Amino acid sequence: MSQVEVERFLGRIITDMDFRLMAANSLEKAISRKGIVLSKEEISILNHIDFSQFGMVADILDDSIKRASKSL
Repeated sequence: MSQVEVERFLGRIITDMDFRLMAANSLEKAISRKGIVLSKEEISILNHIDFSQFGMVADILDDSIKRASKSL
């Protein structure tokens, strides 16, 4: 397992609404598109997470540290 890649994924999922939505639809596609390399075990663990929970964390972050949404 790569802790760096897991942390990269978690940072992205919290700060990037478009990535969060993409990951909720297809985690494998989302990480592939962003060049995040996770093991099968890490993907399996992350597939059991409710990604909307990350949205609640994102809601309390200042907008200046979030990625701008392309869907706006």
